[in-house]
Amino acid sequence: MIETQKILDSCDDCGACIKSCMFLRYYCDSPKDLAKRFKRNPMENIEIPYSCSLCGLCKQVCHLELYPGDMCLETRRKIFTSSGKEPLPDDFVYDFVIPKLYGFKIHQDLSTSSLFTLSRKPEPSNGGTVPRSVFFPGCSLPAYSPSLVIKSYQYLRKTMPGIGIVLNCCGKPSRDLGDEVRFRKMFDNTVKIFSDLGVEEVVVGCINCHKIFRENSDIKLRTLYDVMLEKDIMLEEGVPRSVSGGGRIVSIHDSCPARDRPDILNSVREIMTQLGFTIEEMRYKKKITQCCGAGGCAPSGNKTLTDRHTRERVSQAKGQIVTYCAHCRERFSSYAPSLHILDYIFSDPDKKHIIENRDSWRNWLNRWYLMKRLQLMR
Repeated sequence: MIETQKILDSCDDCGACIKSCMFLRYYCDSPKDLAKRFKRNPMENIEIPYSCSLCGLCKQVCHLELYPGDMCLETRRKIFTSSGKEPLPDDFVYDFVIPKLYGFKIHQDLSTSSLFTLSRKPEPSNGGTVPRSVFFPGCSLPAYSPSLVIKSYQYLRKTMPGIGIVLNCCGKPSRDLGDEVRFRKMFDNTVKIFSDLGVEEVVVGCINCHKIFRENSDIKLRTLYDVMLEKDIMLEEGVPRSVSGGGRIVSIHDSCPARDRPDILNSVREIMTQLGFTIEEMRYKKKITQCCGAGGCAPSGNKTLTDRHTRERVSQAKGQIVTYCAHCRERFSSYAPSLHILDYIFSDPDKKHIIENRDSWRNWLNRWYLMKRLQLMR
């Protein structure tokens, strides 16, 4: 438990992380308190390590660059490993130790099943060479809006003729739970799919997938927004302009995995500005953004606390909330008007339901419908 020991050895109790993090304020007066507890017995109170969003804000504000979130992840991983010589039985943690995590296991199993996965290899266009790129929308965006995925793919096919598409899961939920065995199996399978298709570049529609791929592989990555702005500079397709903001105020919620990616942070702002919107920033933004409340599978630990965190984050918005993470948009949508940036690019946001209750069955139906639509697409 490297980070746990680093906190025990080096934390000087300056209080910066406690001040910025609702999770830490709720459970301790100092991250050292948690480090002692986790080192003594990681299963003493399983709720605690699973209530952290693993967002990384604590590390950003720490002058020693200590990371209490990573300490929580270390503790989760320890729960998934045996203290003895024999490995734990399959799914032992899900079935007997923390049954509330079982829903995430089902999500991960279904996400990689033939019901929701698809691989379309890159193809030559107009007699040209075969491209080596695919579009990887992730899990949350297809669950939110199949039409936005299809419109994004159609746009990419115009700007990057012959680009393929892969529907699958990068395995981030398993990684966040601490289930490294399941994560590696899922992630390695996805990378193998890319290799079998001859892919050298992945255009991602999910910021979480972007983080997982860049930290665990050397595959070339671009976001959908990077492509739009690059094409705009070259005076080609550029950013689709289906709507004009007319100066209306919006507040951008920055996704946690993008906090250390100024290229992503700046590109989404450039796109909203080009569309004619006025951006009023939240108090915590860019490098010091706060989690939406659902990151790191935190609702599986203390749902009351994460709900409070989401409401506090929503209160910082000065206009309609714009996200570029479909999971964040889903989280906010039960509390405040919230839309994905692709809603502004490819559709009329005034006709969208900006406040709604989440429905997991609808999410799975959307993902199945998208897979079927793509199978029929020529």
